[in-house]
Amino acid sequence: MSLHRNLILGSAHSFFSMFLVLVPVLVPFWLSLGLSMREILEIQAIFGISVALFEVPTGYVADMWGRRASLIVGTFFSGVGFSILPFADTYWALVLFEVIVAFGGSFVSGADIALVYDSLPQDANRLRRLGSLSQWALIGEAIAALAASLLVAWSFTYILWTQVIVAWIPFALSWFFIEPPIQKMEHRSPFKNCWSVTRFILAEDPVLRLIFLNSLIWGLSSFCIVWLLQPYWTQEGIPLEYFGILWSALMFVAAGASKWTHVLERWLGASGILITLALSACLGYFLMAFAGGGIGVIAGILFYVNRGLASVIFTDAFNWKIPSAFRATANSLRSFAFRLSYGLIGPLTGLVIERYGLSAALGSLGVFYTLLLGVTLLPLCKQMQEIKGDYIPAE
Repeated sequence: MSLHRNLILGSAHSFFSMFLVLVPVLVPFWLSLGLSMREILEIQAIFGISVALFEVPTGYVADMWGRRASLIVGTFFSGVGFSILPFADTYWALVLFEVIVAFGGSFVSGADIALVYDSLPQDANRLRRLGSLSQWALIGEAIAALAASLLVAWSFTYILWTQVIVAWIPFALSWFFIEPPIQKMEHRSPFKNCWSVTRFILAEDPVLRLIFLNSLIWGLSSFCIVWLLQPYWTQEGIPLEYFGILWSALMFVAAGASKWTHVLERWLGASGILITLALSACLGYFLMAFAGGGIGVIAGILFYVNRGLASVIFTDAFNWKIPSAFRATANSLRSFAFRLSYGLIGPLTGLVIERYGLSAALGSLGVFYTLLLGVTLLPLCKQMQEIKGDYIPAE
């Protein structure tokens, strides 16, 4: 049976996995339960650290025993986690919810990318197809955000139960994937295999190391803003019922950026598109911190240009250089580093907000990522010619 089925299922799986109807109003909802912004960012950091702890072992399981099985297990636990959400109304109950969802998500992360990437024809249209998959995930978020704007008019309860129902759809879809034929890792000790993959990423190929570091940094640049947008909109006096509409608009921006990444790469070149996505995030932080008002709200668009471009460019470049035998483990290591990094940045950002205010936190993040642009991104841009030497260009 053709592996083309995996590409169709991958799009549907991405759509429903990211149909997170609660997310556009999550901060106001948790604030209504009596949590502070610092506690909310702490919970998100706990989620990130939990994913990080589970990530590499579950990615290794996917490489050794199959990506389809890993998806089934992961989506089951995600469904269980979201099913307890309507009953979680305290700090520790929400921590339990996040840990269960993190456990499920760690099985899916790495396995889903590896399964779909191994099903892609390795030709010049690969980047366009990968952009389409990313696009469906973002469209799922966009439509979920519109649903949130409608449901919040009644109550948060409608949002919570809608999220429970949707959370089980990826579990049903995961049974229909086909396991692609791949070369599996040697059956050595898990520690030796994971150490070999880590050494391959960080020590054996300087270009891959730069891709890994930049995918981590610029992924974080658009993720750090996620839980700051809602308090920013509140600060600017935007009514809650408009949050979902704004969130949806941002998701459609990211989806459009993902869809047209292959065209932009042809126009701007690989280095040009990297500079574009990095400057988008840096400028976004500074405008939100110092401009405020309508300009600050509109500046949120820049982060989702960053997100749409980065999700395609770095996912493709990273996976192109990773052998299929340990692709799921490698992607899990990348997610592990990402979640662990946010586990450090998130609480620190919350502390800055608590002591100095939201604008100070946004300005600090802008300075931080501007410095990293010079330290990590420019060296990667200088190496792009080497990358293109063994990289099939997009058409």
